[in-house]
Amino acid sequence: MASSFAWLALILGLGVTGALDYNIQANSSKLLRVLNASAPVQELKYHIDVWRNEEALVAVEATLESVIRSEIGGNWERGWLVLQLANQARTPELKEAIYSALWKELQQTTQIYDPAKILEFHEQLSLHTDVPQELLELIYRAFINRSAQLLEAPFHTRSRVATFPLVDSLVHRLTFSTLDYLRDILEALYDAVLALETPLSVVERLGNFSASLIQLAEANLQLLGREELKRADTQVQLAVQSNLRNLLAHPDFELQVPYSLQSEIYEHLPRDEQIMYTARKVCIRNVTDANSYIYECPQTYLICSNARDPKKAAYFVQRGHSNDSRQQFAFFSAFWRNRYILMEPFTATASNASHSSITKNVYSRTDINWWRVVYGNGGISLYDAATEKSVLCGGDPSYWDGEEHHVYTRHASEFSAHQTECTWSLEDCSDAA
Repeated sequence: MASSFAWLALILGLGVTGALDYNIQANSSKLLRVLNASAPVQELKYHIDVWRNEEALVAVEATLESVIRSEIGGNWERGWLVLQLANQARTPELKEAIYSALWKELQQTTQIYDPAKILEFHEQLSLHTDVPQELLELIYRAFINRSAQLLEAPFHTRSRVATFPLVDSLVHRLTFSTLDYLRDILEALYDAVLALETPLSVVERLGNFSASLIQLAEANLQLLGREELKRADTQVQLAVQSNLRNLLAHPDFELQVPYSLQSEIYEHLPRDEQIMYTARKVCIRNVTDANSYIYECPQTYLICSNARDPKKAAYFVQRGHSNDSRQQFAFFSAFWRNRYILMEPFTATASNASHSSITKNVYSRTDINWWRVVYGNGGISLYDAATEKSVLCGGDPSYWDGEEHHVYTRHASEFSAHQTECTWSLEDCSDAA
């Protein structure tokens, strides 16, 4: 009797004509054969009115699951047909029963191990306004948990060359979805991996992920917000900063990452580094003296370290990338508006060297000149981007000429012995006229 109730439920709840719109032979589908069955209209209406028995409903749901399982036959793609047929159901109870039965059937297939399939099912159900919110939430949580389980794999391997095609596929799929999905997945992921791995290990292995720039930005920021990271030692903080610098160095970072996320990333960088990215203009001071700023010498086109003058000392920062995609910077005078801080090659200025270990070859010129910026020692160091064999230094009076307090370059190998001379501090001079 229960079985007959189930068949009748399908006849009662589903419109006959709607099913005929599908380009599938009627004799190939048990559901369609049921839909195409005939019954007097008055008899159907009668059964709709009297069918209220709870035990019968339970039996109907069980048999409905069996019918749907038979219809799908292990091929989950046929589940979309069943979902479309649910649109023809005329009672909310039957619609809900079909949605629930489909979810149970998905869990019986291997597709349940593919988060993308769960997400696809969730998105399709979300298009229906009559799906119970509890069911949608249940499916969404299953998607989040499956995704987190899949993404755990790279965090539990020491290999830096291991590949994870399923992880890459999921991450790519998430680029087409709202960031809220990713945030929920990351929360579940970090709960799991930080319970088993050290914060340093998690940070380092996050740096190996292949994902979009916006995903990596979100992943790093969310990791930084964890209490485990806030309690971590200096080594962990340096590893985080390394991840962030790799993001910032990408040529498309500013194009692909929303400004709101960019701003959050800058807040986690050391002060000088923040200024390099956020200030409209910067002033560059040698750390040997609180009043020793880079700009043109009083009487020549050489660059000197002079007393602070916000107008003359202010430079616009231009960012670019070398042929190997590494980041480089140029400093354009906000005062002269047509000159850069330029280092001439050593061979062209050898006669200007006042001492064998230094070269006075830094000028104010109209040609653009690129510098490689290295952060550390409480400031920044500036290496010529072309060869990285010279580092910009200053502050040693023995190389000055009266009022001309020249800056100079040393061979990069001498940096360790002259760290203070070759370290510079940045100031935000955006307000300089």
